[in-house]
Amino acid sequence: MTTFGEKLRALMAERQISQRKLAKLVPCDGGHLSKIANGHKRPSPELANRLDELLEADGKLAALRPERPSSAGEDILNLAAWLEETNVGDGAVGHFETATRRLVYDYPRQPPLAVLHEAQALQERVWGILRGGRQRIAQTRAILAVSAELFALISLLAGDIARYRLADAYGYAAWTCADEADSDAARAIVLCAKSKTARWEGRYVEAADLARQGFELAPATARARVLLAVSEATALQSRGDIRAATAAVRRAQSARDAHSATHESADAWSCTRAREAAYALQVGLGARDPGRILRSVADADDAWADGDQWVYGTWAQVRIGAALAHVMSGDIEDADAELDGVFDLGTEYRVVTIVGRMGEISRRLGHRRYEGDPRAAELREKIRAFQAGSLEHEPVATRENL
Repeated sequence: MTTFGEKLRALMAERQISQRKLAKLVPCDGGHLSKIANGHKRPSPELANRLDELLEADGKLAALRPERPSSAGEDILNLAAWLEETNVGDGAVGHFETATRRLVYDYPRQPPLAVLHEAQALQERVWGILRGGRQRIAQTRAILAVSAELFALISLLAGDIARYRLADAYGYAAWTCADEADSDAARAIVLCAKSKTARWEGRYVEAADLARQGFELAPATARARVLLAVSEATALQSRGDIRAATAAVRRAQSARDAHSATHESADAWSCTRAREAAYALQVGLGARDPGRILRSVADADDAWADGDQWVYGTWAQVRIGAALAHVMSGDIEDADAELDGVFDLGTEYRVVTIVGRMGEISRRLGHRRYEGDPRAAELREKIRAFQAGSLEHEPVATRENL
């Protein structure tokens, strides 16, 4: 009598389809399919039916699946086969991890809406794998960790375009995945994203607490620790606690020393020297100290001169910080000069973090010390025109009902 494996091999030869291609179409692990084809493993009913369908066997292949194990020993072997069965290969999991790393790298470089759409498309594929079958435990944890990072990245991007409800929803989903993956590194990244959303919604106490939790959870050498520490500092200064914010900046420096990366790659979770300086100048702003702000600006410029990677968001925040320091000191011309390049940013890069800081300059120019000053009025008009191109006003095709 023809066995399932023999019929499977015959059909593959007849249909001129390779084992590798068939495994991708199922989808399933190629090694597991090889064992079935050679009679070493017993397929599940679902897999037998799927193979029958793909090979157009009209039920003849599925009918050959052994219904019962012939012995207690075979029963154990079939249990092992069930445990090995997966709808994704290790190569696919590796691809998802690589694709996620690329998007995390693209975050500070490419237009936010483009990265958002790519991240959502990748998440749909990853989520489809999780919902559409079963994986080995290690594969499931790896995919959940990928999902946690993707959801956290989408949360960041949603916040950058002022879709805060969406950012909160993705942050919740990211935390659920990180918790299920049981990964402190993933939890720390998620808390970083959630802290940023809380800060931009004005929930400063919560933002500081979330960043501190992430800092304590992150592995000692994780690059995200620096970003978590400066995120806490920014939230603390926003609620007026400059002393605690300064201490958080010092923690960031200590974390950098522990990480000891010479030229760290700029991405969503890293905090290069220039980015750290951009956050530190916010503490100087909270302290109402123009000199402290400009020292942080100089630190950022020195970092770029030393080879730090240039990215538009950090550069814009530093230039805006310098302009704020000059406005605080009464020097409108120098402020205008600092903003010259920022005004040239294309609308596809005008995230609310940049547009919001520009609004802060406009508010300061509305102070009575600048009343009647035509230079202040002209600069405010340029800022208004810049804000009109904010991504906040762009339509976004995304699932708002997560």
